[in-house]
Amino acid sequence: MPLNPAPPRWPLIALRVTAGLTALLALTQPFLAGGFLQGYYPLLDAHLIAAMILATAVLLSVIAAVPAWRLAGLPHRIAVQYGILLLCCVAQISLGFSRVLLIHIPLGVGIFVMAEKFAADVFTFKPAAAAAMAPAAATAEPAAAK
Repeated sequence: MPLNPAPPRWPLIALRVTAGLTALLALTQPFLAGGFLQGYYPLLDAHLIAAMILATAVLLSVIAAVPAWRLAGLPHRIAVQYGILLLCCVAQISLGFSRVLLIHIPLGVGIFVMAEKFAADVFTFKPAAAAAMAPAAATAEPAAAK
């Protein structure tokens, strides 16, 4: 029986599902806003609804990132990054309601870039690599204490 059992896979799978959904929803937002700016005004309502769904997906990603960090060995920075993305989405929605487009549009670009990059980080994470590094870190600590 191994001393270090394999970490559970379900937290990472849940995070990958929510991260993929977040990335897809972030991808739709520029198209909806662009359609509105081109004169198809019903897309403004679709942009608003998609923003609410995107913020919910980011919240689910934050919730999924915590057990992925604690149980599956995901770096804690990914959970923090999704928390920051959630705060950006809340600010973005309030700026959109206030029609402060000077900040709303660049922040939207930043949200898009963050969502895509964070999803790429989640999908390229290898749980076996984190488990292999854990014993090396444990053996390096006593040497540093000397």
